[in-house]
Amino acid sequence: MDFAEIETITQGTLKIMNPISEEKLLQAGKTAGLAPKKRVLDIGCGNGTTLSLWHKAFGITGTGIELRQSSAATARNTLAGTTIEIRCVDAATLVPKEPYNTVAALGTSFIFGGAEKALAHLAEHADENGSTIVIGDRFWRTDRVPAEFAREWREVPTAYEIASTARDLGFTLAGMITASTDEWDAYESAIWKNALEYIDARENDPASDEVALYLEQIQDEYLAYGREYMGWGLFVLRQ
Repeated sequence: MDFAEIETITQGTLKIMNPISEEKLLQAGKTAGLAPKKRVLDIGCGNGTTLSLWHKAFGITGTGIELRQSSAATARNTLAGTTIEIRCVDAATLVPKEPYNTVAALGTSFIFGGAEKALAHLAEHADENGSTIVIGDRFWRTDRVPAEFAREWREVPTAYEIASTARDLGFTLAGMITASTDEWDAYESAIWKNALEYIDARENDPASDEVALYLEQIQDEYLAYGREYMGWGLFVLRQ
């Protein structure tokens, strides 16, 4: 079983596949200057929840990219009747037909090797005239993270490093909206619940053993250092 399959099992039913609330997603959209007819590219759009929220609140149009077929199908259903297109393709090889007013990657920077590397890719898809980037990802709360933890997550930057990389690309940090501890606890707990339900329903199935190992790993990571040293935030960057 590969990582994508395990991720679908543990996160596929979640409305928002990140530790953030609908209210904060709407706040990010407002900070990004979303408005009717603005074209948004959401890389790794999951079940289409963010695009749906922004379409209803701001009247945006655009495209969602999602590699997992099940999530792409859910996103299409969620956005049926809108002008937003969902494409089931690999974002790492995406060549957009035209630039977008806002490019978003929420919890999907790993596609490009981390938030800092992702920013360069997102900037390539952005319109040259006043575009915005919304990137949502983990960041170290401090630059004094214990070495044994930092070595495990070399691709995770500090918030300062995200802002500095954005400046080098011609973008300025316009807003930072962070997840609360309660939001992240609820998100992780939902993943654990899905994993346990899968394991309980498939006793003596080798696949359940893989999910059990994954569950143990992510719980250890979160409880040992993630909860204390990591933050998760939406960074809104304006050109």
